[in-house]
Amino acid sequence: MSRLSEWRWLVALEAGLFFSVVCWETTASWAAPTYEPVPFALALLAAAAVGMLTCHVAPAFYASRFAVPGWVMAWLAFGYLEWLWGLAGAGWDVLGWFAVGGAVVCWRAAWRWVLGASLVVGIGVLGWALQAQWRGIGAMNPYYSSGRETVFEYFTPGVLLAAAPAMVIAWRIGKTRPEAKTIWWSGILGVWLPVLVAVAVASVATDAGATLHWHPSLFRGFYWALQGVERLNETALALATGTLLAPAILSLNALRELNSAWTGRRAMLLVPVGLWAAALAISQSIEPGAGARYFFSTIHVWWAWGVVALGAAAGLRVLFLPVSGKMEYHRRDSA
Repeated sequence: MSRLSEWRWLVALEAGLFFSVVCWETTASWAAPTYEPVPFALALLAAAAVGMLTCHVAPAFYASRFAVPGWVMAWLAFGYLEWLWGLAGAGWDVLGWFAVGGAVVCWRAAWRWVLGASLVVGIGVLGWALQAQWRGIGAMNPYYSSGRETVFEYFTPGVLLAAAPAMVIAWRIGKTRPEAKTIWWSGILGVWLPVLVAVAVASVATDAGATLHWHPSLFRGFYWALQGVERLNETALALATGTLLAPAILSLNALRELNSAWTGRRAMLLVPVGLWAAALAISQSIEPGAGARYFFSTIHVWWAWGVVALGAAAGLRVLFLPVSGKMEYHRRDSA
């Protein structure tokens, strides 16, 4: 595969994170674009920029210059393994397991086709949801007179947590030793722009749907964007669940990238890491109210914040500390 073709697919992998129900549940469920448009727009722009910098640009520049410590790779592998379990368990009934199982079966031979299909489905679901709930934009719901969640308490962190799994994909882009402008453009096209488009549309559709249908005692959630005239649209719900394929495929590709750097005895360290991740994911799924509703277990939330912190540290390392010792700058190949 040519470098240009690989670059495009890696960018598509990152974009798949945001055109999936995982992102919509952790962001749109807490947004209030029709009631608080200015705070919403500012929060979205800020979160998209921080997510791109910490989860894409900084890791890519770091990987183009430095070796990645083994403990960081183990930490990342643990998170992706735990997340795969969480994605399957967080889906509705058997649909979540079917989507993630399908990604596992297809990822080696046909993951690009599956990813493309998932992206098309995700865009289609968002388009349908927006037009289905359009009349709710500007409408008034008397139950919204007080007690609304703030966008800065839940929505902004949700964007960063949704972007965190892109780190290893950005790292892979950096290892190809691209020009600086390629890293920036891949961040814009793979993270920043998809965040703005997908989260904005999902948030407007969810808020408008909740305005039309919500009443006290019912939870907030992206499913309000999937409401038909009288009840939840089951077809739209099934298609939305199918978008779990995109983040599952990203996790599998990230694990393959991590595994390629672990050979011999070092690779054996991934066995206890995988067992630990599976045990924690299973315990989270058994425990009532373990966070599946938000598609993030407690463990994954801590992991994702750790990834964001690592990305910020990588950016500071690139900016302020010189290259030294064995960590030599990877100069671009003359070929």
